[in-house]
Amino acid sequence: MARAGWLILYLLALTVVTSAGPVRKAPIGSPAGADLLFFERYLAKGLHDKCASCHSDPESAGRYLLQPLDDAARPDHRTLLANYRATLGFLDADAPERSAQLRKPQGADAHGGGALLDETNSDFYEHLLHFAMGATLDNRPPEAILPRRITARVGRASDLDGTLSGDPDGSPIRYAWRVAERPVGSEATLEPDGDGGATFTPDVAGPFRIELMVHDGRLGSLRASMLVVAERTPRSPSRAFTPEPTKAKRDEAPQRAFLERRLDPARLQLIRRLFLDLKWRTPRIDEIERWYDVPHEKMVAAFLEDAETWNTWYEQQLYYFLLLDRFRPKQGRTTTLPIRLAKRQVTASIALREIVGSTYFGQRNPGNDTFCTVVLEQCLGLVVQERRNLRTLKESKKMYDGLKAKIFGQKGSSQFDFVAICFAQELASQHLLRRTWKDLHGTDIPEKTLEADAAKLHADPKAFPAILQAWLTGPAYVGGVEQTRTKPEIPYVRGLFMDALGRVPTYEELRNVRNAFLSLADPTPIRLVMGRVLLESPQARMPSSALNARRFVQEQFVRLFARAPSGRELATFTESLKNDPSVTPRVVLWTLISSPEYQTY
Repeated sequence: MARAGWLILYLLALTVVTSAGPVRKAPIGSPAGADLLFFERYLAKGLHDKCASCHSDPESAGRYLLQPLDDAARPDHRTLLANYRATLGFLDADAPERSAQLRKPQGADAHGGGALLDETNSDFYEHLLHFAMGATLDNRPPEAILPRRITARVGRASDLDGTLSGDPDGSPIRYAWRVAERPVGSEATLEPDGDGGATFTPDVAGPFRIELMVHDGRLGSLRASMLVVAERTPRSPSRAFTPEPTKAKRDEAPQRAFLERRLDPARLQLIRRLFLDLKWRTPRIDEIERWYDVPHEKMVAAFLEDAETWNTWYEQQLYYFLLLDRFRPKQGRTTTLPIRLAKRQVTASIALREIVGSTYFGQRNPGNDTFCTVVLEQCLGLVVQERRNLRTLKESKKMYDGLKAKIFGQKGSSQFDFVAICFAQELASQHLLRRTWKDLHGTDIPEKTLEADAAKLHADPKAFPAILQAWLTGPAYVGGVEQTRTKPEIPYVRGLFMDALGRVPTYEELRNVRNAFLSLADPTPIRLVMGRVLLESPQARMPSSALNARRFVQEQFVRLFARAPSGRELATFTESLKNDPSVTPRVVLWTLISSPEYQTY
């Protein structure tokens, strides 16, 4: 159809949007209605694939009748417009998340074949929701994010944090807070700080429902809500004024008993390796004690449900794709991936797609040749300069530039299509598992394991945590603790900060040390210098003057080397601390941290 004909259809569609009865007025700041071009790009084919088998038959379609597409990749405009108009009747612009089009996957309507969409793991579900919210090709709605629940004291100010909210397009957002529900008699108000936070001081006891909506200047988000449970300050003097014991006091007795036990070196090594592999840091002594008697399978399962683990995984991916410094995602939906991964709201595959599809990745890899080469090589493991892959690269570049092209047997005509097609390949699952196994085991993955697990992951993208669970509890990983490996730079740095300062480094601190590592062919001298600098800093955690020398030495060996000290080591260090004024806890720590044993795990 000529360009003029397409324009007429588009204007007609806009007229339909504003006049269709079932569609109510859009929220303030949203477009007049759902966007036809967005529908064509993201929904037309999905509705054809997922819904048309039932809803194209007038006898079984119910009120939702779709026209079958002759060419799902490029539907004719008359059919496209008919399906667009049919879909509009099932949208609710005032409450997009409650649109009839979305209610089946949320379980509100019965369906003969079960839920066709999965709210927690579906790009298509998100496209439908964004369509109902008024998304266009160049602007998606922002997302408001709040913690689910906090406890507050009546009369005391509590800080509310909405800074995880963001816009997928990277646009700046405005925050709108409100008290949606309150106990009878309350007149408490919110005080926004203008930077994504707010202060709330409850005036009566009871539950408060706080809501946050964010706006990118064109579209508003769905409302996020949190429960604030306000409690009165205890009146009993014995309860109100009995000081809570310090962490050192709480831990002293249990740790003393724990350190005097006959500890299994293999178990200690396994705990430390799991922390370094999944959290990129070393464990604290109280964490070692906590997990020591827990079955390994339960420990792994708990780690794979922990937001810290998935934040580390996210950081690993940024480091893998070199999205560092000015290319590091600073706002938007991408930055919420760790929380969504921990809650199983997205899969690893979708998370990688979001990273690769972000503006930061595009800025890091500008132009069709660089972008396509990096995606094909780093996401699929292809070598694009091999003769058999040259045509794939050529077609990929055409698709990136908006031209019709075909790769891996699938057609596309945009950068989005290129990324989606690549991640739909089993090669993407294979390459993710190949590099993940290498990171965890330090060896290449066995071909039989790769073949079986890649097929499983490709068939069910949700299987990634289960595959990790099997790997981390399997003989290759558990038995591998007997083979020591040099700590990689980033886990080493984060572990050193934890061991010396009791905390992980900030991104800025990590960046400065990383740059120092990269400037030298042999980073060993930098490791030693950094250890001394941290131990001599005012932030270094040193024991009080009332030192139990024996227990201090035991704790450092368990914490730093994942083993108990030998009888000779314990006696030598303990006697030196007691009798030699020049041997301080700082000197003992430096001696251990600068040893070759500390460089490995």
